[in-house]
Amino acid sequence: MTSKPVSIDKPVSPVVYRDRAFISRTLVMRDGRLLQVSAHRVEAPDAEAQAFLDAHPDLERLPE
Repeated sequence: MTSKPVSIDKPVSPVVYRDRAFISRTLVMRDGRLLQVSAHRVEAPDAEAQAFLDAHPDLERLPE
């Protein structure tokens, strides 16, 4: 029996974004997850959310 290589996903640190258009709103990802903007800020807890927010024209990634 051969074993398959197992890929271990490197954990991603949460990233904070600034919403340049709205003080508060709810962003809905394709998988149905909700990301809440509050005080112009929204946090992306994982790589999928980061990719979603990186592609959004109103949002800018804040320096860590």
